[in-house]
Amino acid sequence: MSTLRPPRQDRAAATRARLIDAAYACLLEGGYSATTVGAVQQRAGVARGTLLHHFPTRATLMAAVVDDIADRRVRVLSSGTAGPPADGGWDGVVDLVWRDLQSPAFAAALELWVASRTDPELRAALAPVQQRVITAARHAIIAHVGDDDPRVPTLAQFTIDLLTGTAMSRVVDPDADVTVVVQRWKQTLATLSGGR
Repeated sequence: MSTLRPPRQDRAAATRARLIDAAYACLLEGGYSATTVGAVQQRAGVARGTLLHHFPTRATLMAAVVDDIADRRVRVLSSGTAGPPADGGWDGVVDLVWRDLQSPAFAAALELWVASRTDPELRAALAPVQQRVITAARHAIIAHVGDDDPRVPTLAQFTIDLLTGTAMSRVVDPDADVTVVVQRWKQTLATLSGGR
């Protein structure tokens, strides 16, 4: 009895996904500098030629990982956008944005942001993808608080920026208790938004 093999394009897509997952895992474990073609190849368990067939350069591999990370973050942010504005208001917004910033995908994105400072090719790949994540965050915020108040865009940007900076501060001090900052921002938003 013969076993039917999946079509070639399905196998190719599965291999490509395995390579991207391996690169993502390398980023999380060792950072950008440790995410070499060789490390990804070894982690994915494929031949070098297979990896190079899908991703001829490290830059093309990293561009695919950038897209994958954005997809992961957008899924987290989109989890709060189903249906009408949530009852959580601005507290729900803070919780949703903070959940994204605590995800492994954000940690991987942070690795890429730092590396992009001196890597113009990586920076060019990151810029439009980062915009996609910000757009998803704004849609999620509108799902929580609506868009009828002219303060919403400014408060949304403040929330994203303040919480991103707070999350980044934990890189230097992983034991920092940042919950007080998150709670104080919720209180501040209640005042700035007029109690909405």
